[in-house]
Amino acid sequence: MAGYLGDKSNMVVHHLAMMKPECKIYHVKKADRVYFVPDTLDQSISEKFVTCKYCSGGPI
Repeated sequence: MAGYLGDKSNMVVHHLAMMKPECKIYHVKKADRVYFVPDTLDQSISEKFVTCKYCSGGPI
């Protein structure tokens, strides 16, 4: 299982092992899903994603 899922529609990255109902990950359209290689938070941030405040303790 992937550790992080990015949402291109709002450029937010979610930590899948820590997801909460407030993340609304299930509502992310397939076309907007991004998986990172390597599957790390640092990689997602380098691709200009911000962390979700619910599952990753970020600002969004």
